[in-house]
Amino acid sequence: MLSGLSTPPHILFLSECTYYTEPAFQNEPLFDAQETLASLWGYSEDNAGNTFPKARYDAFISKVHGSVNVPGLFIDPRYVRPLRWYDETQRRSLANSLTARINGHDIQLKSVHWNGSCGSTLFDQQSSQDGQMAQHAAIIGGDFNATSSHPRESIPANWGERCDEQGQAQKRSQKGIRGPEGVWRVYTDPIDSLLEHGWWDVGEKAKDFTVTVNRWVDGGSGLRIDRIMVSDRAPVRLVPNSYKVHVPKPGEKELSDHRMVSCWLEVAPATAGSR
Repeated sequence: MLSGLSTPPHILFLSECTYYTEPAFQNEPLFDAQETLASLWGYSEDNAGNTFPKARYDAFISKVHGSVNVPGLFIDPRYVRPLRWYDETQRRSLANSLTARINGHDIQLKSVHWNGSCGSTLFDQQSSQDGQMAQHAAIIGGDFNATSSHPRESIPANWGERCDEQGQAQKRSQKGIRGPEGVWRVYTDPIDSLLEHGWWDVGEKAKDFTVTVNRWVDGGSGLRIDRIMVSDRAPVRLVPNSYKVHVPKPGEKELSDHRMVSCWLEVAPATAGSR
């Protein structure tokens, strides 16, 4: 999926680094991923004839209790300087996040994979935890498994019926909540609440509400659940016309159940003349 980009991204939010850090695998999946990333944009050669990749990535893999689909954060240290990694044992609002210096600013980065297996209760908890990161200059991205109530979002009127139509009744509570009248609706409160904590959504800023999952996902859920969020405290602007949901062309093989989301975010220089 990344090979379609003309230039290597400086930050990569990869939501499901399954078994990347399992000792039984000797970390081979992680090494393979880093080697593949390093090869995507070709190699340079020095005067002695030695070759080295034009881009390389440092990896920071989260640990999440009870999940193998843990998110990974990959950064290009030429542009994103790592300062401190907060592991899963740190205070909740900073757990599994990285403090990095970008263009002279210290910015908190986090790759997320919100877990829907415990329904609305866990969604509310994850929204509150990540919402409080807005006290920092921060950027978070990944698979939130949830969408917002924005009027331009694609949201089925009856989530229960959508699940039944696709033979996926067990999916009700993964993205829905049962109302007092007995109708299952898509649960939008977690994303709405996150934004109210002091975040803005890059896709919403770009006025692009393209669905981020391919047609066969969750029996055809058709939701925009993969997002990049920026805190109001971050000195960051979205470069116009840079946001894109990479929808497969007709006849093109779908390489993942989700579609890649990319953009350019420009961090204001910390000092005059720097970039």
